[in-house]
This record gives sequence, C-alpha cells and structure tokens, in this order.
Amino acid sequence: MKEVKSYKSIHTLSQFVLYLGFVVLFSSCLDLHSEVKPDHQFQQSIYLLDRYYFWSSEEVSDPNSIPNNVWRKMQPNQLGMESKESQYLYVKFSDQFVRQLKSPVLSVEIALEQFKIFQGSELVFESKLQDHIFPYIIPLKQNPSGSLIIQFQSRYHGFIGMDREVYFKDHSMALVDLFIDNFSETFFAPILLILSTVFLGFYFLRKREIIFLNFATLLFSASLVEVLNGFVGFALNQFSYFVIPLTFINFAFFPFALLLFLIGIFPPFFRNLFKVIAGLHLIVFFISLVSSYEDGISFLNSEDDYHWIIVLEAIGAIFSSAYVLIKGNKNLRTITLGLLAIIIAGLHDILVDLEWIRYGHRMIHYGFIIMLVLFGFFVFKHYWDLLHSISRMNAELRNKNKELQRLIQIDKDLALAHALQKSLLSSKYNEDEKIRIIGFSQNLESVGGDYFDHTKDSMGNWAILMADVSGHGISSAMVAAMSKMAFVGASAYLQFPSRVFHSMNRHLVGKTKNLFITASYLFIDTESYTATFSNAGHPGFFLIRNSESDVIQWNVKGKPLGLFSHLPYAEETMKLESGDKILLYTDGIFDLLNDVGESFGEERLKSLLWDNRYQQIQELAKIVQDSLFRFSVGWKYQMDDLSFLLVEIK
Repeated sequence: MKEVKSYKSIHTLSQFVLYLGFVVLFSSCLDLHSEVKPDHQFQQSIYLLDRYYFWSSEEVSDPNSIPNNVWRKMQPNQLGMESKESQYLYVKFSDQFVRQLKSPVLSVEIALEQFKIFQGSELVFESKLQDHIFPYIIPLKQNPSGSLIIQFQSRYHGFIGMDREVYFKDHSMALVDLFIDNFSETFFAPILLILSTVFLGFYFLRKREIIFLNFATLLFSASLVEVLNGFVGFALNQFSYFVIPLTFINFAFFPFALLLFLIGIFPPFFRNLFKVIAGLHLIVFFISLVSSYEDGISFLNSEDDYHWIIVLEAIGAIFSSAYVLIKGNKNLRTITLGLLAIIIAGLHDILVDLEWIRYGHRMIHYGFIIMLVLFGFFVFKHYWDLLHSISRMNAELRNKNKELQRLIQIDKDLALAHALQKSLLSSKYNEDEKIRIIGFSQNLESVGGDYFDHTKDSMGNWAILMADVSGHGISSAMVAAMSKMAFVGASAYLQFPSRVFHSMNRHLVGKTKNLFITASYLFIDTESYTATFSNAGHPGFFLIRNSESDVIQWNVKGKPLGLFSHLPYAEETMKLESGDKILLYTDGIFDLLNDVGESFGEERLKSLLWDNRYQQIQELAKIVQDSLFRFSVGWKYQMDDLSFLLVEIK
C-alpha cells in the first residue's frame, strides 16, 4: 500500500509540473510575439504605402521604363494576387523610407519563387527559388531612387506576389527581429528532437510498446516543422535545394505521423478509420507530386493539391475526439484535447492559405506546443504506469520466486520420499528354484499409495502382499509406509494370512486419519505346493493355468485395514501346479482410461492374460505393462496409482 501512495503522489506532482510548463511556454510565446510588433520609429510596413501593379506577357528588362499610365493601384493590405499563366507581375512602391535607415533592407516574411527587385533602374536582388519557404532580408541602397519595383514570375497556380509581413528595416534590427520572432520555434525544436531521441530509446527498451516509436516519429517531424522555417531556414538558404524538399515533404508527413500515433491509441473503429485515412493520405500526396511535375516538382502546387485530404483528416479526428469526450474515456481525454489543439491550429492556417479567412497570426506553433505537451504528458504517464507495472511485476516475481523455491524444496522432498518409498518396497524381481516373481508399479504422482512386498521365510516359503492405500500422493505414501511397518511387525504369523491382517489392522486402526488400506495376501508353501490367501477389501487375484479353459479368479471377503478394530479375516487354501502363473494387482488398472474415456476393465485384463498364457513370465509382464501404457496413451489418462505382481510356480 505504501508503494501505491508514493506512486500517486509522484504522479500528481508530475502532472502539476507538466501543466505549469505548458502555461509558461504558451505565455512566453505570446510575449515573444508581442515584441515583434512594428515600431514605426525604426521600420515601415510596405502595406502602409501606395502600391501599384502591372501585368506583362513579356519580361521587361528595365521596369522603371514602364509608362506611369499603365500602373494600377493595389488594394490595401495587398502585395500579390491570383497568378496568370505566362504572365509577369510588376509591383511598384516608394523607397523614400530608406533615407531614415543606416543600413536599409527589405524584410520579407514569406516571398514566392522567382522574383527580382529593382531600385529605380538597378537590379538589387534576384531569387530563382522554385518554391517559397525562407524569410528574406534583402539589402537596399541607402540613397532612394524614387521607387522599388518587384518583378514576379511564379509557377504556383494559386498566388503570385509576396505574402504576410513586408517591412523596410535596418539590417541589424531585421536580423534581431527575425531571431526574436522565431525564438520560441528555434528554442522548441531541439527540445522536441531530444525528446524524440528519448522516446526512441524507450521504444528500444520496450520493443512491444509501439506507442513510443510513433511518438518519437511525431516529435521528430514536429521538430522539423518548427525549425526549418523562420530564422534557421533563413540561415540555411544556401542549402535550399535540400531544405525546401525536406520541409515540404515533412509538412505532408506530419499529419501521417499524427495518424500513426492515434492508430495505436484510439478505440478499434477509429483505429481502422485512421488506417484508411493514413493510406489515402500517402496516395494523395504522391499523386499530387506527380501531377505537379513541370520542369521539376512544384511543392507549392503539390501542397495546394492535398490540402483537402488534411481537412478530411481533421474532420475525422474531430468526430473521433467528440466521441471520446462524450464517452468520457479518461485515459484518452488528454490525447483528445491535444488532438483538438493541433486540428484547430492546423485548420486555421490551412483556411488562411486557402484565403477562406483573413490572416492574423499563424496558429500552428501554439497548436504544436499544446498538442505535444498534452501528448507528452500522456506518453510519460504511460511510461510511468509501465514502470509502476514493472515494479509491481517484480514484486510479484519475487513472491513467485519464493513460491518457486518452496516448490523446488517440495520437489526435493518428494524425490527423497520417492527414494525412501522405493527402499521400503521389495524389489521388482525375485526368484529361487521354486518361485519367480516380477512386479511393476506406476504412481500417479511422485509417490503413491500402492506397494507390494514379498519375503521368504526360513523354510523357503513365500509371503506375498499387494496393498493399496486410498487416495494417492504424499498422505497415501505415508500410510503405505505405516502399513509396510505393520506388515513387518506381523512377520511371526506369515504362514497364517488371516492373523497377518488381524495384526496389521490392530496396529493401523486410529492412525491413518480416515485413510484405509485394501490388501491381498498370499502365502505359498513350496513344500506342499499350496497357496493360502486372505483379502482385506482388495480385488482378488487371477490364476493362469494352461490346463484350464479360462483364467481363474480367486477372492475372499474381508474389510479394509485401518477402519475397524477386532475384525475377523477369512482365508482359503488352494493347490498349485507347476507352470501356474498368479497375477496380483491394484484396482488402478481397472480405472485406467483411454482417449475416448473407456476404462481398461476386468474383462480386458483377463482376456489379455489368457491370450498370452503360453508366454514366459518376463514376456507376459512386459506385454501387460506395454498394453496398459498404450491404452492410456503413455499414462496420459491414468486416474490412480497402479501396480501388479506376476508369480510363476516352477
């Protein structure tokens, strides 16, 4: 109980720290964003200037020569428009603000591919990128020439021009603003990468926990989304041939990684739904790449082509989240809230890109923070629960080990008891010039209640006992040992079977704890060739005589040993002939079952003995043993201890 309380307290503390970290991170992102609001004392937004545009079917080498009367005024907050096939777009605005800056630059948050900037008649910058991704800080001349003209030539069929924030700034301030504006993303990305490595390590430690691999993949993709645009993207613009494809492919891969993570968590119906959507996502993505091929893949057009599948995925995720929340699944509530955060943020930015809603702030970064904090809490909790379960299993394993040690000791004790029991029993083979004896015993457990004994007196006569203690196992074996001692104590009366049983019963009554012993006793006088026998509730014995027409069964009535005191036991005498074979046995033979539930039975045993009556006693014993073994499919259906003794009169 103490271990569980400790776990709950640590879990509560971890939950508090994670949520506190989430609040601090979210607040810091809002604060950092507030720091980059334009300060008109040091920068000037292009959108506050009058801007003019001109379409041309041919490239104009000197845009400053375009007549003034063909320029048209652009709408407020506009620096681009829908593209026209094989058309150049020229946008003009004043460059007078550069006078106020020591080292003037044009700071562009997002610019489309293939554009040129002219300051007056002079070309000051040219970008030949086929897809946009990086911010631009474009140096300008400090002496104004009256206007800046930007020439656009775009393959992107959705939009041509510049988008988002475009400012005149001082060069140093532009770099600082760019770094501050992207500080949280730049700082957050390596944390995500480290966490991705940590959870990948969790996966290799626990290979069956696919949730760790999926979450590590999701974190890695999120770290690329965070880091490859903004300040780091600007710093890596010389590697644009590599970074741009990686970024756009990762934009498409992130929803797929998110679906993989959800597949391992949500209920079966939604799991299958997400599998279908994930497969459809990959198909649509590759089709969009192929369909957007024109002198090389256009990732911008490809991205525009698969926006709809991301919207479809978002709708499916919203419905599954609503279902989980309505059903009140506490285990998935944290995941669902994180999922809704990234869906809302992602949908907002996609709808902004589709120009269905106006641009304000990009929400995806905030969605990332909320989602990954909540997802991280879920996965860490899962890992913590796993550790707790491992601790619990270790405790159970220690208990099992103790139990195993106890069982091993019991097995050792049973092995010792088995050895001791064997030492108490007579050997399975004995003979002299008059008698040959062969025995067999098969216990149901390590030790059992069946035993037989045969001893020879000073006159050369043989006393043979077959006994069966009720039940089986250790208790029966102990009573069998007591019975053996009682038989040894009756050695003075070996030639009188009834007196042997009377003596044994007197010693056993009241000491067997409700267990009893059935026994069959045979005394063979080798001088007169007679057998005197008595019975104590046990099956009789079979006599196999070749001169007879069938197996002869002999029996005498008598009560089991150990139950009632002062019981009389009857005895009978019979003549023996040379070649006679006698089988003494326990009822475990009759109770033996086969694979269809049939018992071996008395008649089957008699038939087996008669069919093999001419066999030597060694062969007959082997035939009986093998028949019993095969009948029970290798003792598989043995129900009780079983034993038999074969006695041959020479």
